[in-house]
Amino acid sequence: MPHSSPTSTQDQFTVWDIARAAAERLGGEWHAEPGPWWVRSDVKDTEGHSFTVGVDDEDLLYVCPEGYVFDRNTAFMHHLTKDDGLAVAAEAVADAIRRLLPLT
Repeated sequence: MPHSSPTSTQDQFTVWDIARAAAERLGGEWHAEPGPWWVRSDVKDTEGHSFTVGVDDEDLLYVCPEGYVFDRNTAFMHHLTKDDGLAVAAEAVADAIRRLLPLT
């Protein structure tokens, strides 16, 4: 598995880059797997928890637990842009996973 998406820089990053950085913030038992074209990613732990990270058709970053049908009631939605930066996006995803973890 590649260690970064083909466009990763400080100012240019993909959803997979966000997911990998979020997994690092969550700890060693978490990892991220890229989806097609790096526009969606799954963040998983060793206990079998899995969350999908992606961008919806309105350009909102979302985090949705595996097994839930994605909609605005089952996912954390974030009004972030790339200008907010990778670190801010990764922390938002990690925080959403921490909040959603008890539901899985």
